[in-house]
Amino acid sequence: MQKSILWEVMRSLSRKEVRELNKWLQSPAHNQREDVVHLFEYLHKHHSGESGASIEKKRVWKAVFPGEVYDDARLRQAMFFLLKAIEEYLVFKHSTEDRAVYLSKLTQIYRSRKLDKAYRQVHRQGLDWLEEQPLRNGYYLLHRYFLELEEYNYRLPISQNAPVNLQESADALEKWFLAEKLRIACAMIAHRNVFQKIHYEPGLLQESLDYVLRKDLLKEPAIAAFYYAYMAITQPNDEQYFDRLENLIHTQFECFDHSEARVLYIAAINYCVPKINQGNADYARRAFLLYRSGLETEILLENGLVSRYTFGNAVGAALRIGEYGWAEQFIEQFQHHLDERERKSIVNFNRSRIYYEKGDYDNAQRLLTRFEYDDMLLNIIAKTMLLKIYYEQGEFEAFESLLESMRIYLQRKEALDATRKTAYKNMLHLMRKLLSWNPYSAPQTERLRALIESTHPVMEKDWLLKQVDKR
Repeated sequence: MQKSILWEVMRSLSRKEVRELNKWLQSPAHNQREDVVHLFEYLHKHHSGESGASIEKKRVWKAVFPGEVYDDARLRQAMFFLLKAIEEYLVFKHSTEDRAVYLSKLTQIYRSRKLDKAYRQVHRQGLDWLEEQPLRNGYYLLHRYFLELEEYNYRLPISQNAPVNLQESADALEKWFLAEKLRIACAMIAHRNVFQKIHYEPGLLQESLDYVLRKDLLKEPAIAAFYYAYMAITQPNDEQYFDRLENLIHTQFECFDHSEARVLYIAAINYCVPKINQGNADYARRAFLLYRSGLETEILLENGLVSRYTFGNAVGAALRIGEYGWAEQFIEQFQHHLDERERKSIVNFNRSRIYYEKGDYDNAQRLLTRFEYDDMLLNIIAKTMLLKIYYEQGEFEAFESLLESMRIYLQRKEALDATRKTAYKNMLHLMRKLLSWNPYSAPQTERLRALIESTHPVMEKDWLLKQVDKR
């Protein structure tokens, strides 16, 4: 059963779904084959924790068809009917649990059966439910269009010369299209920033952007959010777009489902990063507030887990503006949302960052030297922090030794992004200059400061300048 779709589907079922499926298969309305029931019970009871490759068909046959000669075709038939029964259950479950889908389908059924009273009642229920639930995203706009379309199809035979809701149907369709077009445009940019060789055709994007403004459609949260996100990404110098995106995130995030809200948060945070790198302290605080609200509402979590990068970035954002207490509290409260396999090392790494920023170098050094991190970038950041500690404490032999080992480490890491590698190499070069610099010589000091200022790219530029000014 290694390549069986049936087994792949069965392994995805929750305990609740298994219980419901047991009842489903027992009902003659959904299944009339005993072998299907026995097959489901056997696979779940005896093999729920195994891979499909470990399940022998002949063992399954003996359990489902005891005392009978093995027949591969018959077993495959039982597997086929079980899969179909599970699929029907999953479709039914999805359709009934999603209230908008359920009411939309019921409206269509009553209309096609010409049950006028039932149709009108359910159609009204559908509209009311859409307005009462909090989402105002593509989901809301799409199902609003479906209900308008059903109303048009209902009225057309009654009044063929004047179908009265064509405009409403067209408006609903346009709003959904524009929201989805802008959402996908944002996704294209994000994907292209990672995979720069990819090229996407914009299609009707520019016309859509113009149309949104011309028709004053920014009152729709689903359109406004991705319009502002797109404009902020493509026009970073015009800060009004980020201002509006940030305000919408903080005031109307409940209008979006989890995945959409997460995309908007990440877009806003990514906008802040280059501003912070340019020394804009205001954006450091704004990024921190985005991380704080995104984590406290669990929008930045996926399946209950926080990635080590988001975890570390949240701590970094807090440290950047001196929110040490929040950083410590965050680590304590959210460490259980980290993947268990890397939890201990990530927690210790981020605690070491807090100790360093608070000037507790002994505790920071103790944690940094305890772990060798699997993640290449974390290793580099940890080594950089140790370099700063050694220099600031006057441990110049340890400082020089680590400079050389880190130089060799960077040389061997071919997978490291070229720009980042250059920035770290430049940092090491300038750190080595600190060892030979005479702080009592004004010409040497000015030359070193000018060299640091003119070197691009370089990591830890602020720290390097601080050491020159401090001496």
